Amino acid sequence: MSETTSPSADRSSPYTGTVLPQGQPFWIVDGRAYDFTEWMRIHPGGAMWFKQTEGRDISALLHTYHRDPAKARRFLAKYEIEELVGKTVRPKVIVPPRASESMPPPPGAPPPISENDLLPKLGIPPFLLAPDFDARKDLPKLDYRDQGSLLADIRTKLNARFSKRDLKRYDRAFDAVTWVIGGAHVAALALLIAGVLPAWAFVVIMVVTRTSLAGSGHYHLHRKWKDQRRRFNMPIGKALFDINYVGTSLIGSDGHVLLHHPYLGSGADVKKTFFDSMLQLHPVLRIPGYTLHKFGICLTGLPFRAREIARFERPRRSGPDGASLTPDAIRTDFWLVRAWIVVEFVACLLTGHILAWFVQFFITLWFNTFLVVASHDFEEETTPEEELAAIPQPLREDWAARQICLSYDLTVVGNRWVDLFLSAGLSPHRVHHVLPWQGSGFANLASEATVREVCERAGMAWERPRNLILGRFPAVMKHYLLCPAKPAPPPPPAFLPGQPPPPPPPHLVPARPPSSVRYQVGTLLRYSADGWRGVGV
Repeated sequence: MSETTSPSADRSSPYTGTVLPQGQPFWIVDGRAYDFTEWMRIHPGGAMWFKQTEGRDISALLHTYHRDPAKARRFLAKYEIEELVGKTVRPKVIVPPRASESMPPPPGAPPPISENDLLPKLGIPPFLLAPDFDARKDLPKLDYRDQGSLLADIRTKLNARFSKRDLKRYDRAFDAVTWVIGGAHVAALALLIAGVLPAWAFVVIMVVTRTSLAGSGHYHLHRKWKDQRRRFNMPIGKALFDINYVGTSLIGSDGHVLLHHPYLGSGADVKKTFFDSMLQLHPVLRIPGYTLHKFGICLTGLPFRAREIARFERPRRSGPDGASLTPDAIRTDFWLVRAWIVVEFVACLLTGHILAWFVQFFITLWFNTFLVVASHDFEEETTPEEELAAIPQPLREDWAARQICLSYDLTVVGNRWVDLFLSAGLSPHRVHHVLPWQGSGFANLASEATVREVCERAGMAWERPRNLILGRFPAVMKHYLLCPAKPAPPPPPAFLPGQPPPPPPPHLVPARPPSSVRYQVGTLLRYSADGWRGVGV
């Protein structure tokens, strides 16, 4: 299936270097190949999750994103690809075949699908991954069995203690608080313009409400997406992930939900390198450069990126047999939040409050940037063995044990329910990573005692929450603001064995070593301009 990863295919993005699958749609689960084209139409969680994972191994997603994965596995046999029914897909050695060794399939027979056909760059912009990452060999294989794993024990205990109805009540309470915070956010802008609220109070309220609303959007991003049959999408909570100027709801369902959570700490975890572009700047230029980059993202970059995704990075509307696939609904929620952000800016500009707007933009941006990376220790240069040393030896390859070990709970004022919003949802961060399918921070806080009990019984130490302001912020600020400038990454490797690499997008062309003033100024200008056109992070 060479067309699956062909760099010259018409489903390759000319702007970001993204390459999407061609040929017969397929997904791999536990070593077997499936075509979920029909199932995605009726999937209770929505079609979006399948659209973004075509051409990938989704085993980790099936086992870790369902309250009862055994129930989900009952549907698999119906969708297994016919020519591979009963056969286990095994990875092949990734080398160019020689003519004397190649065995062409019978005339008219479709080529077999194997793990060698997985998208090497997962169908996402390659600048989000390490240059040498290849999903065909680099995706981690951990223990998340439905029985016998730490995750299974947690799930069994949790399901016995909380029903779906119980957790839904926590979700509704969480949403009610979100509406109150949203009202305070809108009211603060109106009172500033009316001259009732002083500028300093406006800045404080904006920073708190934007952080809190982004935390709500963070959890909504993990929820079911059930309205795929409509022309317009209106789960407005998901788009709140953008309100803090850092989150990207447009791609967060993929980069955050489908890649960061199941593959935490691995090469497929895009959060590990999420802010590394700013590190190419000299430390003196890092604050102005990143601020200008995100200002461009805020006003024009994400709308341009939305157009790019709609045109190049969404699955086909028809399959190879001409059958229509489920089309994407128009992301009305995304465009409403983008419009609101611009309205805030224009309203403050026209009424003479632009300085207050820029101050709240700057503080919100940097507070949330550091907050995003504070919940993990990606800034530390440690080996995998050192990172996992706290895990008991029998659990070193256990998926849930790694989630607990590599995630931090955060505290700000000491009250977990208040900290939930002040930390953008990261107060119960470890529970969120072990149970990513839960729909709210309140549900995670209620579940924490159960998860902690099971972990401690298995020998996993449960550390106290880390102080965000006094503990984590100094470490991440030192890394992102003071570390030496890094050279630009090399161009991505060839997508297919034996073929020369495609020309890299302009922003991926390696530059000279970061030594001269001219180079640094040029890097600053390129990085800032990339924000206005929606490229980079």
